[in-house]
Amino acid sequence: MTRRTSLNLNELEPAACVSYRLRRAARAAAKSYDSALKPSGLRNTQFTLLASLSKLGESNIGDLSDHLGLDGTTLTRNLEVMVRRGLIDNIAVEDARVRKVRISDLGKKTYKQALPLWRKAQRHALKALEPNRWARIKGELDKIEGALTG
Repeated sequence: MTRRTSLNLNELEPAACVSYRLRRAARAAAKSYDSALKPSGLRNTQFTLLASLSKLGESNIGDLSDHLGLDGTTLTRNLEVMVRRGLIDNIAVEDARVRKVRISDLGKKTYKQALPLWRKAQRHALKALEPNRWARIKGELDKIEGALTG
């Protein structure tokens, strides 16, 4: 038996768009973290990239893209900025079809300096969202991601 879900017609209006509402919330969060990280010279997206490479070590673009949930083109564009700034190193590999990167010494230093700023922003966000509420939101975000990627 198929279960029918009735939708409120207002939910089918553009202002109720799932993508729009998630992006709006994400932009608000990004703005808060960007502001907190400003003294480090990093944007939130750059901090996340350094954090990922700090954890993963050397990584090829495909694995890093999967880890971050970014498409390869967006990741490559972000990496280029960070390579120019000396925060990330390209690693020479024999197969020209493969690109590997790692966090540079300057990137490690910058990440270490930015981590307390990020933690302060994280504490602020968790306090604003209330820890139990955030745990529920994280669970719901996982469900949304799974439902919309499958």
